[in-house]
Order: sequence, then C-alpha cells, then structure tokens
Amino acid sequence: MQFKNPEILYFLFLLIIPILIHLFQLQKFEKVAFTNVKLLKEIKQQTRKSSQLKKLLILLSRLLLFTSLIIAFAQPFFSKEKSHVKKDTFIYVDNSLSMQAKGENGELLQKVKTDLIKNLSNKKSNFTLITNNQIFNNVNIADVKNSIINIDYYPIKKELNTILLQIQSLQNKKIKNKNNILLISDFQNINTTLNAINFDSLTTYSLIQTIPNNLQNIVLDSVWIKDQNKDNIQIKAAIKSYQLAIENLSISLFINNKLFGKTTVNLEKNSQAEIEFSIPNTKNIKCKLSLNDNKLLFDNTLYFNIPNKEKIRVLAIGKNSGFLSRIYTRNDFDFIETSLDNLDYGSIIKQDLIILNELNNLPNSLSVTLKNYALNRGNIVVIPSLESDISTYNKLFTDLNLGKINSFKKEVKAVTTINYNHSFFKNVFQNQITNFQYPTVKTYFETDFKSATSLLQFEDKSDFISEIKLKNSKLYWIASSLKSSNSNFISSPLVVPVFYNFSIKNTIQKQLFYTIGQKNKILLKSNNQNNDAVHLVKNDTDFIPLQSKTANHLKIETDNYPLKDGLYQIKRKENIIQHIAYNYNREESDLAFYPIDKYIKNYNNIQYFTSLNQALKQLNDQNKNKNLWQLFIIFALLFLGLEIILQKFLKS
Repeated sequence: MQFKNPEILYFLFLLIIPILIHLFQLQKFEKVAFTNVKLLKEIKQQTRKSSQLKKLLILLSRLLLFTSLIIAFAQPFFSKEKSHVKKDTFIYVDNSLSMQAKGENGELLQKVKTDLIKNLSNKKSNFTLITNNQIFNNVNIADVKNSIINIDYYPIKKELNTILLQIQSLQNKKIKNKNNILLISDFQNINTTLNAINFDSLTTYSLIQTIPNNLQNIVLDSVWIKDQNKDNIQIKAAIKSYQLAIENLSISLFINNKLFGKTTVNLEKNSQAEIEFSIPNTKNIKCKLSLNDNKLLFDNTLYFNIPNKEKIRVLAIGKNSGFLSRIYTRNDFDFIETSLDNLDYGSIIKQDLIILNELNNLPNSLSVTLKNYALNRGNIVVIPSLESDISTYNKLFTDLNLGKINSFKKEVKAVTTINYNHSFFKNVFQNQITNFQYPTVKTYFETDFKSATSLLQFEDKSDFISEIKLKNSKLYWIASSLKSSNSNFISSPLVVPVFYNFSIKNTIQKQLFYTIGQKNKILLKSNNQNNDAVHLVKNDTDFIPLQSKTANHLKIETDNYPLKDGLYQIKRKENIIQHIAYNYNREESDLAFYPIDKYIKNYNNIQYFTSLNQALKQLNDQNKNKNLWQLFIIFALLFLGLEIILQKFLKS
C-alpha cells in the first residue's frame, strides 16, 4: 500500500492524547452511610468493572475512528508499479508531412490524435505533449483535448536527438525522476539514426511506429530551365516514382493561375522521368505544376517563378576597344565605355562588372573606390597596358590583399591550356578542344597573387588569365595587353565565352524556387536609400525575414519561415520588388521506414509497438492505482456509529 500524501500520517502521533486522558482520568466518589455494606461492595465492584470496560471500548472506537480519518486524508492506494519513485510521462507526436499517408483508419496523424484523446482517459494524470512545433508542458487530457484536435502538419521534421534534448530540458532538475517517453512517428529513414542516440537506461521508452498500408507515391521533384531565347523558355521537370509503375500520368502547368498546358508521362517502379514545356518569355511568369495522386498530398504541387531577366551592367574604363561592345550587346547588357578623365565615380558602385581596360596608371581615388566596390560584391577585370605603372596597380592589389605584380617581360608565349575543370567554363564547351589555333602574346607581366586559380595558361604553365576570389566578389587578371600589336587573343574564339562569363559569374543567380525549412539566401539588386525593411507576403501571411543591405544589394535569409508552400511577394511598403516561390522539402516523399523492431532487441528499457492503443493501454495500466481512501472513510463512519452505540446501550 502506498500513499499520495504520506506526510499526513505524522498526525497519528496525536492519538496519544486520548490515551493519556484515559489513563489519567480521575473520578471522585461520594461516601454515603448505609447499614448493610456487604451487598453494596459487590455491586460497587461490578459497577467499576463494567465502567472500565465501557471506557476502554469507547477509547478503542475513538482511536480507530481518528486513525481511519488520518489514513483517508493520506490517500492510500495500491499500484502495480513496484517503485515508489514518481515517473513523468512525455509523449512526442510526429506531425511532419509524411504522416499524411493513410493507414487502415485514414491519415496516420488523424488516427494518432483520435487514439490519444480516447486512451488518455485519466484526467488527473499529467503528461507533457511535444510536437515538431509545439510543447504542452505538464498538462492533462482535459487541458489539451482541443489542442490535440487542432494539431496540424508541420513541414520541418525534427531529428529524434533534438526531441530527446527538449525532453531533457523539460525535466525537473531538482528531483531526479524516472521517465516514460512515448515516441510516436513513422520513423522514416531520412531522419532516424537510432545508433547515434544515447538512450537513458533509467528511462522507459515506447517507440510507436505508424506505418501506412501503401508505400507507393508519385512526386513532382524539381524543375529547371533547359534553354531560353528572347521569345521562349524551355523548362523541364522531374517526376519520381516510389514503389509504383504508372502509365499516362497527367501533369498540368498553370501560368499566372491559368491552365497553360498538359502532358502525360509513363513511370516505371522506382524510376524518374522528365517532362518538358515551352512557355513564352514574358515578364512576371508565376507557375505551378500539379498532378493527381492521393497517396501523399504535399508533393503533388510544385511552385516556381521565372524571374524577369535584368540587363547586366558593365563599365569599361579606358581606351575604346571595339571588341567589348561587340560582346556586351544591348539586348543583354547595359554597357558603358568611358575614359578615365570622363569617369563618373558615383556610377561605379551600381555596376555588375568593372573592366580596367589598359590604363597606364590607377589614381589613388580610383583604387579606393574600386576597393569599396569589390567589398560590395563587384567583379573587376584588369587588363594592363604596355606602359602600366606597376606601383599604382600594386597599390590596389595590396589594399585588397591579393599579392603583387613582379615584373614586365618581353617574350613570345602561346596560350595552350584551358582549365576545363573550373566552374568558370561550365557548359561552355561540349568537348575538350585539343587542336585549336593558340593565341599568342609578345609581352606579359609576371605576378605573385595569393589564392589565384588558372583559367587559361601559357605553354610553360604560367597563368595568362587567372581568377582571384575576394570575400564577396572576384578579380580577374589578364597577364598581357590585348592590343592587336601585342596579342591576337581578341581574334581567338575564346574571347567571347571568357568575357561573357566575366560578366555573369557574380551576377545574381535567381532560383526558380526555394525549399521550406532550409537556409535560403536571396540576393536582390536594391537602390533603396532608406532603411525600409522588406516583407514576404502571401494572402494572410506577412512576415519580415532576416535581411542585410549593402550599397546596391539586399540579402534576404529565410529558414523556418514561411511554413506554407506557394508563390510569395517580396514587398517594400506597398511596392512589389519580386515574386518568389517556396515548396515543401521532397525528402519525406520516399515512404521508406527504419526497422525499429530489429534495432531494439538488445535494449531492456525500449519497447516497440505498431499500435498506439496498445502502448497507451500499457501506460494506463502502469499508472492505474486502486484508491483506498473511500474505504477508510467508511471505516471511520462505522467506528463513529460503534461509539454512539456504546454510549447509548452499554451500561456502566
């Protein structure tokens, strides 16, 4: 027998008071003269014996009455749990998107919620309920019934280690209690690594794995631009199949909320297929791909946004050279060519690329401006002249901590090597070229740059064009003047891809969509001179993301928000800066589950269930107590009635 309030039992010591009163109770007898005392002596002896018996019986009934009352207030009970240590109960409910899958009685999450409400019947038994986005600490079923009903799917799935750390932080630090921890999840392979979890030997774990009846699923996985021109954009999308083969699966494309087209695809089991659409190249293209699949709903729609193409701003400082204007055409570039004397220093910070085209020297004011420009995500191309003042160039390179130019050399060299493995030349060449007409130079500069990587090399493996990474940008160094009298490089087929890539390799590459729950960095051009924050807006959703501003760029970072997929607007006040698309993570689309039952065989404190009802029944049985306080109240009433009977009917 155990007691909920064992401290009440200390009042049993007070029972000594009626015992002491009984022992020290004195009665004075009055003497009366009588002629024949022999009979009276016998009567007196009988009366004293009966009186003492009555008092003893009354004392005993009172002691039993008070004892029963004290024990009743201590609330005695019988428990199946042998240990007297209190156990706290923590219940984790996985409400991730994969719990949309259907079991025998509908969606897995809905069944879990129903079972919790039905089986946590003890309204006085407290527990802590944890989901991927909520915590209900030390509550009972009456407190959280409505909250359990309203548990919704959450797109960010937590690892089990994170959940157990949360539980550890919620435990009572003053009292080291043993715990019952119920983990209710489908335990997908993507986030279940039980080997890396340190299970507490003093804690009883119940792992309830909810597995759907059907592991088949079709998912719209990704979308990208295959090709585009001024009239059309070719987009491709990937569709994956898990455990399912299907023919003539229909996929619809919506543009600006209107059905644009449909196509069909055949999928083999556990395979991937691609579809293609050709759409007009217009502004503000907001798109949605969709298919019909009732297995999982969250991955049936894929939102994406094709951003408006912005002209790349290129500024060439130096003497006019016809080859640059032929490369940087008006259709794709906002190209300005100016002499050093006519340079507007204020326009430098607005450019995507600065080309120092054979300047004899770099004024200190230009070096300072270029340093600030490079630190604010600006790319620089340096083409030296035959008469370059090395010291002024080295001033800029020293300020940027790049290294230095060592000397000027007169020697004919051929450019023979292309670094095909460098990302600079990605998608430029279909095959590696082994026999092309090598461009040559008559003079060049020897350099000693830090962390420079080669793009093109001379025949002796020294650098002709090199890329030097800065913190937020790149500097491209060309080791020779490109004047026709010194080099034939501008007549080479290499000149166009090289100078074209100079301009696009650090421009803002806008993604078609971003993934909810991942760290996303969005870079925007911004000429806003005020410190007005931008908002992400969709219907009733409106929040301010983490953002930082440089001279002409705005960097936005999102992580745990937004929580709903769809097309959002990036707004400053009431002005729409850009549209942006968010989609749910596709990792949970693969309904592959961890074999929990095989893993836990070596653990005595971990139990595996496939039925939440069974796990909760066992928990309720462990916590079920047989209360006895009502019985002791009955005893108290019986002893009270016994005392009344003794007082009334037992004669002294």
